[in-house]
Amino acid sequence: MSGRSLGRGVLDGAFAVLGVLEASDAPLRSAEITRATGIPKQTVSRLLTQLEVHGAVARVDEGFTVGSVLFRFGSSWPGAQLAAVGQPVLAELQRRTGATVHLAVLVNDAVCYIAKLVGRDGDVAPSQVGRLQPPAGSAVGRVLLAGLPWEQRRRVLGSVTDREIAKSARAALDEVTRSGIAFDHEEVSAGLCCAAAPVITRPGSITGALSVSVPASRPLSPLANQVRAAARALSRLPGIVSP
Repeated sequence: MSGRSLGRGVLDGAFAVLGVLEASDAPLRSAEITRATGIPKQTVSRLLTQLEVHGAVARVDEGFTVGSVLFRFGSSWPGAQLAAVGQPVLAELQRRTGATVHLAVLVNDAVCYIAKLVGRDGDVAPSQVGRLQPPAGSAVGRVLLAGLPWEQRRRVLGSVTDREIAKSARAALDEVTRSGIAFDHEEVSAGLCCAAAPVITRPGSITGALSVSVPASRPLSPLANQVRAAARALSRLPGIVSP
């Protein structure tokens, strides 16, 4: 095996271990990581030792968790910086509307939520910060799709297997261009409706999408102007870098 191939294998293994640890709510033992990843026990042991030396994993009793160095690395990602800079705007929008507020960016053609503030109705949205999901069905996803070059947008929509969602997404793209807002009426989660607006840091470039999510029993249209105004305020903040 060449050094180049070996390097790829080690990196793949390390990220597989980190992925399992990130998805777990509790520290995992080496044997549990071995079972979850399918990587040989000796290899998992070596990877954990190396990752612990570099601070990428931390030992907790007889198990392991994700280490603090990943937080430091992640904090320098422009998406994390956008979430940090925009926190006051998100908090004010949540206070004014009482809705659950999201901020999202596009990562490898998928929606990545970078901030979430739960509203007065509780955690009605199934979203999780840092997790990726397909963009076509959600309001934030449709806003982010509207910012893509035409060929990339067509490729993403072409991969959607649900024809109704793809059709709704195409119609929503026109609405984003026309009015600066996108809606999702229970298309991602039953009983949940969302409205989203683009965060634009430079002309013609959609950096992110800001949204409010409410139970379907609550009128969504009155919130459209508020989320649009908040997205514009976020767009004007200094220090925002496009992810």
